[in-house]
Order: sequence, then C-alpha cells, then structure tokens
Amino acid sequence: MLKGLLARYAFVTALPVLALAAAMVVAPAAIAQDKHGGKVVINVHADAPNFDPLASTEFAVHSRLGLAMNRLVEWQTGDDIGYGQFVAKPGLAESWEISEDGLTYTFKIRDAVWQDVAPVSGRAVTSADVVATYEAILAGGVQKGLLSAVDTITAPDDKTVVITLKRRNVVLLQNLAHQNMWILPTEAFDGGYDRNTTVIGTGPWILTADEVGVATRYVRNESYFGKDENGEQLPYLDEVEILPIKDLNARIMAFRSGQVDIWFGPLNMTQMEGLKQALPDMQDVQTTANTQSELYLNPSFEPFASLEVRQAMNLALDRLGLGEVVRGGGGIGGVVGPALNTQTLPEEERIALYGTPDHEKAKALLADAGYPDGFTFEFTVLNYGEEFVREAEWIQQDLAEIGVTAEIKMVDTVAGQALGKEGDFQAMFLMMSPFAEADEYFTSHYLPGAVRNYTGIDDPALTAMIEEQQGIMDVAERQEKIWEIQRYVYENIQNPLPIWAAVLLHPAQADIRGWHPMITQGFPSLPEVWVED
Repeated sequence: MLKGLLARYAFVTALPVLALAAAMVVAPAAIAQDKHGGKVVINVHADAPNFDPLASTEFAVHSRLGLAMNRLVEWQTGDDIGYGQFVAKPGLAESWEISEDGLTYTFKIRDAVWQDVAPVSGRAVTSADVVATYEAILAGGVQKGLLSAVDTITAPDDKTVVITLKRRNVVLLQNLAHQNMWILPTEAFDGGYDRNTTVIGTGPWILTADEVGVATRYVRNESYFGKDENGEQLPYLDEVEILPIKDLNARIMAFRSGQVDIWFGPLNMTQMEGLKQALPDMQDVQTTANTQSELYLNPSFEPFASLEVRQAMNLALDRLGLGEVVRGGGGIGGVVGPALNTQTLPEEERIALYGTPDHEKAKALLADAGYPDGFTFEFTVLNYGEEFVREAEWIQQDLAEIGVTAEIKMVDTVAGQALGKEGDFQAMFLMMSPFAEADEYFTSHYLPGAVRNYTGIDDPALTAMIEEQQGIMDVAERQEKIWEIQRYVYENIQNPLPIWAAVLLHPAQADIRGWHPMITQGFPSLPEVWVED
C-alpha cells in the first residue's frame, strides 16, 4: 500500500519564482561554428490523435503543430526569459497598436507565405486567413474562451486585422499567443483540405510524415520568415523528429543511447538521477509544472451534486503525502496552479485549504449530506503514465478512509477527453493543459460552455468576477481580484478538486544548444536550437 511507505514526511516546496524557475547546467558554446544544419530528435509519450488545432487541447497535438505553425503573437524565449514569463514578440503580426480605451487592437500582418503544400501551395498570408481562423474558433473551437471578450474581427485590407472588444481584456495579447491559437489558411475552413490529417502552416519546419507509433518528421521550411538577433535565417536545424515512445523504460534507454536528444514527457527525480549518472555531461533542466492533476466530480451523479460531499472529498485527501511519496517534490495544487506563484494563493493558504486532511469532519459532512455510510462511484483515470496512476491509487485509498469507494476505470487520454466533453463520467482524474495565466484557469474551467468545464458550472456571480478581472489594469488590484475568485471557488464550487503540480524535468544531450523549455506548448525555442560539433 502506498500509505505504508510513509509514516511521517516533510513537505517539499515548489521551485522558486518563475523568472528563476529553470535550473540549467549547460556547457559553454563553441566559437564561430555555423549553427545551421543537423537534426534533433525529441521524445514525447503519445501519438497525435489528429492535427486539428480547433478540436483538441492534447499536448500530443499542439506540440507537433508548433514546429509547423505560427500564432499572431508569439512567446519570446532566451537565457534572460523565465519559464513562465510572457514577453510578447511578433508572430504573423509584425506590429500592433492598442487604442487608448483598450477596446481596439490593430495588427499589421507581416510578409509571409504558407508552406508549399497543396492546395495552399505557398501563397501569401493575408488578413483573411487570420479572420477565418478566429471566426472558426469563436464558432466552436476548443480555444473559444480565450476570445470571450471579442466583439468583432475585421480585415480592412489584406495586411490589417482589427479586433474590437466588448470589454477591456488586459490579457488579450497573451491569449492570442496561447499554445492553441495557431493561424491556419482559409482553405482549412472552406473544405480545401482536412485539418485532421494535413498540416499547412507558416512555421520553421514542414511536416513531411506522421507514422503512428514510429515518428513525426519535419524538414526545414526555406520560406520561413524568422531571423535570429543577428539577422541569420531560422531555423538552424535541417530536420526534427518527434518519437512517440510510450514505454518509460524504452524512453530512458533511447535517451541514454543517444537516439533521443531532448526529453519531453513524464520523468521523476530518481529516473533523472539515473540519467545523470549514465550521462554526466547532459543538461539538467528543471521547472515547476505549469500543469496539475485535477479531480472532476460530475454533479449529474447524485452524491456529487452536493457541495457538502465535494467538501468532504477535499478534506479526505492527503495531498502533501501524495506529493512526497508519489512525486518526490513539486507543489500543492490550487484553483490557480503553483507555477503561477504571483497569481496562485500563497502557499500557506493553499496548504490550509487543500493540504490539511480532516477525516472526521469529512465523515460528518457526508452524514449531513445524507451519506452516513458513504457511497461507491466509478473513478475514470486518464492514463498519463505510471506516477499519475499511483496518484489515483493514493486518492482511492484516502477516500476509503471516509467510507467512499472509488472503482478505478483506466482510459487513454483521447478517450478520456471525449468522455469529459460529453459529461459521460461520474468522477474523472486528469492532468490539465499547461496554463500560463490565471485567466486561462478561470475561463477554461468555470465559464459556461468552456472547453474544460466538464462539470457544467454556471455560476453568474463567478462569471461576473472572471470578466471583471480581465479588465483591471492595475496589477495589484487585479491580483486581489484573482485571489478573491480562488477563495470563492473554494467556498462555493469545489470542482474540480486541484491535487498536485509535479516538478517537470526536460533533460537534453550535452551537445544541444539554445534549448529553453517554456510554459507554453509547441517548443517555441526550437528554431534557435543547434547542435554543437
């Protein structure tokens, strides 16, 4: 039993503030080497179920799209940029202006061309492509919550896009740079090609092959608009491969043998230490997770319709023990995760709310709700790997101590997301998408119809608070509102239950240069990655 492993434990705190969160050991770069050329292989833990950016929030989808596509606004990366620090840089928009009242954004589209893939075949990018993409998102894309403040999107000419807002939104630029906000050509929406199977972008590499269970392969896009700070053409690498190695031991062997250059996927501290012993010169890159495990309780299952039952479930969970024994470090979850440590509630408050189990009080709440003898439910667990399953088993044991029986049902991540969207579950345990701003947590989890609002939350007071914080210009005042929202969710919603944010480990081989993991998906630093001779 997992609980038997730990009689007493000391809580391991989350890593330091985001601006300092990435700890790297990197050998000095070679002098005067031409950075262009070469190939890098990245391992991930899953195949892409499809390539439609409007249909899925899956990491396996958007990590692959990031090599071939661009957003209107992008994340800047580099030695002086923290893991979760958003610094906007031009993407397909070469510049933008914001009106004095903050309600009108005018973007100038750069001179860029689509990749030479039929039926788009290398034509120029126009404002119509941007408008078509955003209109499709608003009509039903998984990202539509990011554009909830948008009133109109127009294209007065081929190189200009104007976005007007219904209300001021101080995070609009960051929303446009969101990991799922790729710009597609108009042909993607008028039947010109199938977004599920064909990838056509403006990005640094062209996707040439995707073999399920084998590899996703890319070659350099010679027409890419990107340049480095010295005006040199990007990307540096001629080729990139993404290997979907699902078995953990196989991933470890692939990295140790040099088959894989950059690791991306589940890895714990013990496994990292093993890699460092085998490869003492490898780069050790660690960041506080910008994702966390979450327990969704579907109110259509009668017990979970009761706030008292949801409160009892929260009080049953020994999160600090889970973090110490199962994960070996990280941070206790929250309505806003601990990676956003200027926006999440202070750690001591999160521990008081979510890290202090009280089984007697939990049993009393169950009795008050009409379940003095507990109840049994189906516990759908998405298979994110061995340690995630161990988290679910820990939760199962915690709940048993208050008389609640969780019957685990394992599903793959794609099937699990489909069940969530359909509301076809009693309780579901999953890993949320990486978020880089408190507003993303709020709009995806709690707005009616939002992509991750699997439990059908529709609380007018909460919706009003979420919309209010979007328009607060003063940083300190907005921070107070963000904290107020989190406390409101704890007191009145308690769904989903935040569990734990692990430490993310992204090792790279010793000869890789320019690798900077970022809180957003799509490997944004990869165009400036190169291989040292």
